[in-house]
Amino acid sequence: MGFIMDGLDAEDYDRQYSDRVLVRRIASYFRPQLPRMAVVSLMILFSTLANTGLPIYVSRAIDQLQEDTSTNTILTIAAVTGLLGCLAWAFNAVRQDFSSRAVGNVVLHIREDAFDAVLKRDLSFYDTYSSGKIVSRVTSDSQAFSQVVTLTMDLLSQTLFVFVLMGYLLSVNVRLALMVMAIAPMIVFIALAFRKIARDAVTQSRRVGAEVSSHIQESISGIGVAKTFRQEHAIYGEFQDVNAQSYRINLRTGYIFNSIFPILSLVAGLG
Repeated sequence: MGFIMDGLDAEDYDRQYSDRVLVRRIASYFRPQLPRMAVVSLMILFSTLANTGLPIYVSRAIDQLQEDTSTNTILTIAAVTGLLGCLAWAFNAVRQDFSSRAVGNVVLHIREDAFDAVLKRDLSFYDTYSSGKIVSRVTSDSQAFSQVVTLTMDLLSQTLFVFVLMGYLLSVNVRLALMVMAIAPMIVFIALAFRKIARDAVTQSRRVGAEVSSHIQESISGIGVAKTFRQEHAIYGEFQDVNAQSYRINLRTGYIFNSIFPILSLVAGLG
């Protein structure tokens, strides 16, 4: 994984946790938000049913139009289609509202705990680690956590949608449905293999972001000394190096994340 690390090493205070420990700690933060998360779960279920019912109804409506093209039939189909679309939108809007409130409260709690942990450190800690990196951990990393939670909710919604749709496909034609499901193990294998690379890439992206924040903070706080000794050019050169490293790592991270969907589409096409 050296092509991802790009010279960035972990800090001494970094910790590695297993997935089970991480899930348990995340669940402890979300436990006070259970009422909101219950509403989110219901909205995910309802929006999945609406999104699944829309293509099913459209397919049956096309068959119905082949036998009856009266105005009442067309208006009924249009009304039901619009109603299903509006219901899906409404359920998703409620889900987004409650999930954003729950995630916002969790992120606030995480930042409070992180800030409390920072205040408990002694002076030797701040002599070793720059304040810019610490600020980046408290702010940008916690914001990245909220994005991960939001993406996880979207993933659960899409997964439920797939299961409901596959159930309908099995009721229509078992053989064709099983042929579609045959590529599922390969897709899961690719996703799990991608997970390790993606985690390392995101970790390095966070670290280089902390490097940039640290350099900017130290440069601004010491700008008086730098100007006194005419070191503006040297500071700018160092910033160019750090910024170039940030560009390389973030560009590589973008390539990694943008490659997963073409790969999955290729596998689906081959299947």
